[in-house]
Amino acid sequence: MIALIVAMISLLEKQLHHYPYVVAETPEGMTVTFLKPGRTSFADCEAVAATIVDIFKRNCPSCSVRTNQCLHELSAQQQALFGTDPLDVPSSRLRGGVVTYVSLRADLAAAACRESERQAAGNSIDNRVTCFSAHLPRPLVNQQLPPIEASQLNFGLAMLVLSGVVAGLSCYLLIRYKHLHLHLSQDPVGSGPQKFHAVAAPRIGGIGLLIGLLITNLVLYYTQKQFPVENFGFMLLAVLPAFGGGLVEDIKKDVGVSSRLMLTMFAAALGAWMLGAVLPRVDIPGFDAWLSWSPLAVVFTIFAVGGVGNAVNIIDGYNGLAAGYAVLALAAMAWVSTQVGDVFLLTSSLTMIGALLGFLVWNYPRGLIFLGDSGAYLLGFWLAEISVLLVVRHPEVSAWFPLLLLVYPVFETIFSMARRKLWQGTSPGEPDDMHLHQLIYRHLARSSPPGDDAATLTARNSAVAPRFWVAVPFYVAPALMFWSTTAWLVTLSLGICAIYVGVYLWLRRAEVGNFR
Repeated sequence: MIALIVAMISLLEKQLHHYPYVVAETPEGMTVTFLKPGRTSFADCEAVAATIVDIFKRNCPSCSVRTNQCLHELSAQQQALFGTDPLDVPSSRLRGGVVTYVSLRADLAAAACRESERQAAGNSIDNRVTCFSAHLPRPLVNQQLPPIEASQLNFGLAMLVLSGVVAGLSCYLLIRYKHLHLHLSQDPVGSGPQKFHAVAAPRIGGIGLLIGLLITNLVLYYTQKQFPVENFGFMLLAVLPAFGGGLVEDIKKDVGVSSRLMLTMFAAALGAWMLGAVLPRVDIPGFDAWLSWSPLAVVFTIFAVGGVGNAVNIIDGYNGLAAGYAVLALAAMAWVSTQVGDVFLLTSSLTMIGALLGFLVWNYPRGLIFLGDSGAYLLGFWLAEISVLLVVRHPEVSAWFPLLLLVYPVFETIFSMARRKLWQGTSPGEPDDMHLHQLIYRHLARSSPPGDDAATLTARNSAVAPRFWVAVPFYVAPALMFWSTTAWLVTLSLGICAIYVGVYLWLRRAEVGNFR
């Protein structure tokens, strides 16, 4: 395992983010520093830096450029420029970038900052400059960010419909011709502690999701000039190891959890290499300084993405539970993607929503097809990558925003591992029927009309997911309100964890009491 991680690091360090960084000096002795968010392509970074230099020299011929480079890593001081904490010098924000003004004459630096804002006042919203005085908080100025155009949003919605239709049709064909593959793909009734369905059904719904994404990618490929979302194909390539490991498990039923986890981590490594999806921060004081060392950031990201993939697989226990939950989380990610002007992440979120809706037509409430491990790991990887890229590509997005959206599956996994190890004395990876969704199922079963026919069992199964769907908006809505405010997001995340533990213990006590 260590050898694999070392090999991944040596591969990934070939392509991390490159930050355009330009330092110029005026005849008055003032130093002006430009820093823009990272680019995954070194050529793109150089082009941005060259544009900054060209504009600066054209408007100030007597100024000199001291530094013109693409930074491989940012120091803690440079990372702070993208945040909201006060700086010791005046600074400006423009299209997501930051400019600082340093001079022995504080009045000269402050005047230059204010003048840059005044001269840009007549520009369009996404090209304006906002000046922040030294030692004052710098609130996020969302209106500076390039907005999503109506045509881009409509295109994303069209991709949602396309992926939904294709995924829905693919799932229908898998169900219609299940007699050809059910001997391999079925999820037998009562075959394990986490099986609560009434009729054997194909567990290869992940194939339907992947086909929906693949067909959408073809359309995106031929519309690149109008809607540049070039990284979508890289997302699909990166997810294949996670999907493939799950699919083999769906068919052969002999791929261990550790093997599937390692394949998902390898997928995360590919995502980091091809997309630059390496977490630069988690907005935890002290820990972020460690992440400034790229090998540690790479390893941490690989484990985090792998963990989310495994967590989504764990909550995929009842009709519509994981897929419905993911639709709500992805909708929130799509909304924030519009706020930061990220067409790629918006389209990626909407496309997966469409594929999930196409799948849900057949999965909920009748349970005619299941996600299976292939679908669960594909979905978990997709959620994790969008989460990482939101933080990587947009310093104004708190790392706790996607974490709050995914707090249920992540905390479910952590809590289950602790429960098995500390309370039950079993292996943390041992499957059981003590997850929260299983306690809710048994609680509903005790209060529902008796019966063990297929229709009654299916109705009980499908009654679980809505309990979670109703609860999710109560923390997704605040997450959308405070997507850039870490303190609120941390508080909400801890509150959700506390509520989870309270509900779990209440259901467990009620269950034990009923068996006395």
